[in-house]
Amino acid sequence: MDEHYDVGIVGWWYNLNYGGTITYYALYRKIEELGYSVCMIERSNANTNDEVPRVFAKNHYNISPIYSYDDMYKLNDLCDCFIVGSDQLWNPYLMTWSGPEFFLHFADNTKKKIAYSTSFGNINGCELSFIEKYKPLLEKFDGISVREDYAVEICKRDFGLKVTQNCDPVFLVDRSEFEKVADESRKKYDGKYVLKFLLDPNEEKLQASVFIQDKIDIDRYENFTDLQFIEDNLLAFGEEKVNVKVPIEEFLEAYRKADFVITDSFHGTCLAIIFSKPFITFSNYKRGNKRFESLFNWLGIRNRLVENIEDIYQNDDYFKLYNYSKINDIIINSRKKSEDWLRFYLLKENGLHINNKIKTQYELLDENPDFRKIRILLTLLRDYHIKHVVLSPGGRDVPLVRMFEYNNDVFEIHSVTDERSAAYYGLGIATQLQEPVVCVCTSGTAVSNYLPAVTEAYFTGIPLIVVTADRREVYHGQGEDQTIPQENVFHGVIKKSITLPESSGYMAEYQVRRDISDCILETMHNGYGPTHINISIDNITMGAQLGREHWRLLPYINPHIRRVSASDTNEERMKWVEELKKSNRILIVYGQNVKPNEKQLNAINNFAEKYNCVIVTDFISNLDCEYTVKPYNMLNEIDQRSFNEKLSPDILISVGGKSLMNDPLTFKIRNGLQGIRHWSVVPNGNFKDFYFRLTSVLEMSQDYFFEWFGQSAGDIKNKGEYLQVWKNMSEQASFPVDDRYNAHFIQKNFIPIIPENSLLHLGVGQSFFDSRRYKLKSSVSVYCNMGTNGIDGCTSTFMGQCAVEKDRLCFLLVGDLSFFYDMNSIWNKKLNKNIRILMVNNNGTRLLSGHRLKNISSVHNTSARGWVESTGFGYMEAHSKEEYLEKIRFFVSNESDRALFFEVFCN
Repeated sequence: MDEHYDVGIVGWWYNLNYGGTITYYALYRKIEELGYSVCMIERSNANTNDEVPRVFAKNHYNISPIYSYDDMYKLNDLCDCFIVGSDQLWNPYLMTWSGPEFFLHFADNTKKKIAYSTSFGNINGCELSFIEKYKPLLEKFDGISVREDYAVEICKRDFGLKVTQNCDPVFLVDRSEFEKVADESRKKYDGKYVLKFLLDPNEEKLQASVFIQDKIDIDRYENFTDLQFIEDNLLAFGEEKVNVKVPIEEFLEAYRKADFVITDSFHGTCLAIIFSKPFITFSNYKRGNKRFESLFNWLGIRNRLVENIEDIYQNDDYFKLYNYSKINDIIINSRKKSEDWLRFYLLKENGLHINNKIKTQYELLDENPDFRKIRILLTLLRDYHIKHVVLSPGGRDVPLVRMFEYNNDVFEIHSVTDERSAAYYGLGIATQLQEPVVCVCTSGTAVSNYLPAVTEAYFTGIPLIVVTADRREVYHGQGEDQTIPQENVFHGVIKKSITLPESSGYMAEYQVRRDISDCILETMHNGYGPTHINISIDNITMGAQLGREHWRLLPYINPHIRRVSASDTNEERMKWVEELKKSNRILIVYGQNVKPNEKQLNAINNFAEKYNCVIVTDFISNLDCEYTVKPYNMLNEIDQRSFNEKLSPDILISVGGKSLMNDPLTFKIRNGLQGIRHWSVVPNGNFKDFYFRLTSVLEMSQDYFFEWFGQSAGDIKNKGEYLQVWKNMSEQASFPVDDRYNAHFIQKNFIPIIPENSLLHLGVGQSFFDSRRYKLKSSVSVYCNMGTNGIDGCTSTFMGQCAVEKDRLCFLLVGDLSFFYDMNSIWNKKLNKNIRILMVNNNGTRLLSGHRLKNISSVHNTSARGWVESTGFGYMEAHSKEEYLEKIRFFVSNESDRALFFEVFCN
């Protein structure tokens, strides 16, 4: 600890991985070359060993002491700057190997924090929990660069960060740096040979390697494999000799002298390129195909990546010589750009750290929830192309005015002192331009002075956005100065009014983005008119001492919600068609519906035949076709990671009503990748953001949606790949086995034997929760009161259906509490013989029994028999498996000449 270094590098420099070792060596050498003293930071609680990377590290690096996780803050005394290195440090699925320390949780705010060419691995986006945990740490970095092109979009979309793509560190240094290391090798490789570096060898790769060797006429090989999983890999290589655990120096020497390289390694490919070798790369899907795609795209050799090994035998292009002159030019140019980026962020006086006081003040401002909401508001106004703003002076609106003034290159600002005149002034601008205009005022009666102009805008149809500053809710009704109830001050003359939440965090900011977008779009939705955005501001002096650069707008807002309707032009609607045509993973969530007629079913099938989609349904969807799946059991079995990797959609389209309550898909989407785009098909065009991923509102009926989008798709065809994955996984899911005498047993032996073309009404609660576990004939029509999920009207609704459904069997599956709550519904009604009620009596609310509260479970010892028989039902009961199985067949048949009520008592 007597040592002190300019830079500490954090990363997997110590891992059992050849690629990781060479990439960190290159980064270490480049930073030293730039004139800085460098130290490798040990992982918390690290166990040192004599494995290959550790031996190499001891010979080439300065290495920090080892600290416990809680003591890592002591590293601030060791280094002035910390750099998070390359490779998959930010891969959410490798967090067991990393975590907060790879996001520099231990580094003081006085320390410079840089990420160089870091990778998220092979992902499409990050889960909400990951974003919430690491976004605050990423926002404290001075500079962030990533390795892959798609990672730029992940940072932009999921974290709201504008980052740079830089080359992998192995390309930062000249080839001579690796040759110096190779010179230290004790073993020398001579003669002509093929170097095979296979991290995941298998029979297919080895057979292809033999073919390649025959093709290039080199019969000798030198095999290398991963430093991990050696025993398994040796078995895969079979009788072929493998160089195991060779030193880094020898590994680089083997690359330098090789005549041809065959690899499935990302960095193995990089080394072949660095040494200008002819090579063939098998894309490694196990370790992340997207990394390979990004590398090959960058070098302009995308067609040389072997994604299907069978292609090796058919395509001679894989054996053509590379144009290394062109490839090296790309590397040199990228190296220059990346080095300049790194040099800039390493400079002691780069303008980002003027002094600690300024840095701290900006951090406090950036963490202020009111500031963040104001910045989101103005960024969205910019993104929706709203230009004109009318400002009135006051106290509470000072931060709003400051944000507008400091971004006057974006907005055209008009200053009008009197709020009554200001609102009319804005009305005049909006009248002439026929586009939304923003009016901003302070709290109190200033807001009331907007009322005349807002009223005029409402009845005239003028798009006006009224933004009012407010006091915190805690001050309301307490005699506080300039504080009146502002939330509903324009009631009756406003198209939409929102008050932004006072809370902070991801969900609060998501609500802010969504609700502001809704307000902006509503000004021109189904007729023009005014909307109101009310925002409480606690400290009006926040950030007053900071320059305008600290009040800049956000570079990107997600989601940027758009609306399209059936009345829009074909050209406008075709933008959504083109998005669907480009997507390989479209998930249709088909909510509660009546069974489609022939025309509707043909439109649905035509849509699904064209686009790469799968339609997810449950019982109350009442839809079955070639493209539908009922994945309830499967989704309950798989974990979030499996869903993200195999099933997560690019676009989710919701149509119809709600799905049955506690649909596992809901939670998989909400906790899933942030890149999912939700398109909500709703006839009234209102925001329906059930999944917290809303990006488009399609204002049209579901019939129009399927018909028009299907007809407009052109000559395309559903590839069926995404559909097949859903079908295969759903079919492989196990049906629950429960032979105990309980509600599951009752449903398992009832739902599958319901006769064809019957009607089934599911009671709210345990009845519909369990029903999805079992198979039901597709001709059965299913209904449930899912609008509000209340237990108070299941039986009444069913009896109303039975009043008009007289020609087919009608079944109600209901729990005891739901029935007793609504038992009056069967009294004084005509009881046709097609009525069947199956009541599961388990003496209380078993759905909530886990809370172990008497007043929640509503325990009772009541039977329905007396009441049921007095109303004219034929009554049946069962108290055991045997009795239930004996009677259920008669219950579902047409043999009875009267309505039947079957009460099944169970635990």
